[in-house]
Amino acid sequence: MQIIPAGIYTDGVRVFMQKKCSRHGIFQGLIWSDYQLYQKSFRFSRKITRPAGCATSVVRNCPYDCGLCPEHEQHTCLAILEVTDECNLNCPICLASSPKMSEDPKIERIEEALKKFLRYEGRSACIQLSGGEPTVRQDLVDIVNIVRGFGFKSIEIDTNGIELAKNPKLAKELADAGLTGIYLQFDGLTADAWAPLRGSLDLLTIKEKAVERAKKAGLEIALAATIVKGVNDNQLWEIIRYAIKKDTKGVNFQPFAALGRFPSKLLNPMDRTTIPDVVKGIEMQSRGQLKAEDFVPIPCPDNRCAVLTYTIIKKGKITPINRIVDVEKIVDYYAEPADFNEVLRAASEILYGIKKDDVQCCSASMDLLKGQYFSIGCHGLQDIWNIDLNRVKKCCVHELTIKGKLVPFCLFNVISQKGETLYRRRESKSFK
Repeated sequence: MQIIPAGIYTDGVRVFMQKKCSRHGIFQGLIWSDYQLYQKSFRFSRKITRPAGCATSVVRNCPYDCGLCPEHEQHTCLAILEVTDECNLNCPICLASSPKMSEDPKIERIEEALKKFLRYEGRSACIQLSGGEPTVRQDLVDIVNIVRGFGFKSIEIDTNGIELAKNPKLAKELADAGLTGIYLQFDGLTADAWAPLRGSLDLLTIKEKAVERAKKAGLEIALAATIVKGVNDNQLWEIIRYAIKKDTKGVNFQPFAALGRFPSKLLNPMDRTTIPDVVKGIEMQSRGQLKAEDFVPIPCPDNRCAVLTYTIIKKGKITPINRIVDVEKIVDYYAEPADFNEVLRAASEILYGIKKDDVQCCSASMDLLKGQYFSIGCHGLQDIWNIDLNRVKKCCVHELTIKGKLVPFCLFNVISQKGETLYRRRESKSFK
């Protein structure tokens, strides 16, 4: 867990990181499986928007001073607040290594963390309540109400859907308290796809009931799929088709990263799923209905962190908006700020007559565009094999710790091969 020099190189087809340690020698890992797409990602403009204030000062330099510190180059677009370590599943793959036997953070600590966030960020942002499994908290409705009271307008829970499926009233109660959506774990449509990741429970039946109840309560739904090479990477298009059929707002694919708990047999740093594998897999499995070139980097973080496309669904046909408007030109034109909401503003003016000033920034789930766009994204998480401090400094997805500090999400979850962490245990376990 020490800083060491690294270089990025290509064999003409793929892109790798090679690190050199004075103690352990040279080792390397795959970053992107397509050199051409890697090069293309650097064409997009990015604007640095720093937070209003910093919680920590620079003492040891990145990555040891997070809070955020003055070295960090991007504000928070999405804050993730863990409200419990407990979980009603024991997944073979889990970023948080849940469940754990630790006390839930008290309401007062959550309120303090939110106050500190607003002080340092200077405004509200999209927020996800996470865990563990947040729905196992009996007072989750109260927590959502508190978050809404602080002025957060986009409030999601990260959930496996079990409690939503079991409790017919929970989705409505959460919606009434101010919840706007659920980020639903969804790794495939058959047991051979989800069982190696989540266990043998009949999860599809559970997910469908959770989706039904969330929709009935008026909550937006986004599916979140962890993609593991050779396990469920053959179901990318089926997951998208299912999400469209169920009238969700989108799908986010997350290639497996060696974070938290995972079976060691799944990790091969030189042969792993990367962002190009996902988008090219979608192109192949959809038979060209979606193409890899339809996906462009999200311009807020580093261009290698995530890609996204917005599509329009009409009469069962899926059309990426870049087939209608020139997304690359729009992103460059709106370099101040350069984010996907600006692309939607321009597209909406062309397609729906919605004025650009009517759509607010920093949320893909904007009220005026609800139901008109379907998003498909891919977020390439970093682990100990490929983490790059240049990317970390531009991160805009931050863990909001119970102490009120902000830590880039990958950095918060990164672990050494011995299971050591930089931030997770230190920043999240003093709950009393």
